[in-house]
Amino acid sequence: MIMRKNTIRFQSKRTSLALFVSIILFVRTQAEDSISVKWQDYSEDDDRIRVISKYIGIDKTINENFAIKAHAVHDAISGATPSGSPDDDGTVPLSNMTDERNSIVADFELSFGTRTTSFQYARSKESDFLSLGYALTHAVEINNRNTRISVGLSYVDDDLFAAFMPKTENKSSTDLFFGVTQVINRNTLFTANLSHGESDGFLSDPYKSILQNTELAPGLFLPLTYQENRPDNRTKDILYFNTKHYFEASRGTLDLGLRFFTDSWGIDSQTLDVEWYQSFGENLRIVPKIRYYRQSGADFYTTHLSNANFTPLDEPMGLFPHYSADYRLAALDTVTYGVKAIYTLKQNIEFDASFERYDMSGRDLDTPESAFPDANVLTLGFNFHF
Repeated sequence: MIMRKNTIRFQSKRTSLALFVSIILFVRTQAEDSISVKWQDYSEDDDRIRVISKYIGIDKTINENFAIKAHAVHDAISGATPSGSPDDDGTVPLSNMTDERNSIVADFELSFGTRTTSFQYARSKESDFLSLGYALTHAVEINNRNTRISVGLSYVDDDLFAAFMPKTENKSSTDLFFGVTQVINRNTLFTANLSHGESDGFLSDPYKSILQNTELAPGLFLPLTYQENRPDNRTKDILYFNTKHYFEASRGTLDLGLRFFTDSWGIDSQTLDVEWYQSFGENLRIVPKIRYYRQSGADFYTTHLSNANFTPLDEPMGLFPHYSADYRLAALDTVTYGVKAIYTLKQNIEFDASFERYDMSGRDLDTPESAFPDANVLTLGFNFHF
């Protein structure tokens, strides 16, 4: 689950709060009394995963120095998801699943003049997964408040306790963040962020398997499946740039984002995010958007282990050798495009609706195209400012 610009996006069944908390570190907004309600339907093609999300958020300024933000999300998850190696005929095996996820985030913000300190607490619970996250940020405004410098630290603790696992497994993630936002002129705002993160512990997905055809006798092979085994450590670095520019002649705003990611698993990715906010009269804004994402595959990604010169481990322990057939670790491209409409009924009442198309395609020739999902995303929202 990712919350970004009041949009809820489904990523995988058990998404850690680490990314969610790090995004809170990236984006700070001025406190404003409001209530927000969102409903979203994420539906993958071919009866794959479907997620119905319901969101409510409350922002309240207590006094000139103290503000509270509280947000809650309920996700109902169902459908089928790839479970591992493709079959001999090239089809990807699917496993049916249903689950519910409940998440909450509380943000406490203290402001004294040009300085702001925030503490965030986040909790996400599924039937077999519990994630707790904490984040602390501090920001100072200088240069006649035209420059905002932010630093932050987040920590996330995850417990995984699937019924078939012999014991509860744990992983932890720590992220450091530094960002600068600069007012260029009255119409232009520029932001640059840099973050470094490290995760340790059980980083494998116990629901993902990988196939190895084992030769019992000359010409006689037995297909055996094993759980994937990812490294028990992962470091990542993210560089992000964003600029917003208002064009007075057209009454439109360009929001352009560029993100570079690299990690110790060999994954490098680039993201280009473009949105255009166009005003029509005093009440309506139309926002077309497009997002392009490309990543390289993990060093240990493979569709099967039939040609491997080792026997896989009985249980994923994070030790070498590492292997995974999870398509999310393959070399791939995604394109998300859509449009959002925002209508202001009164000065303090706002409705929004958006539709997005999500297309994913693989760049790994060994991975069947059927492994990569496409989806439609419909979002409806209501905001009341008081």
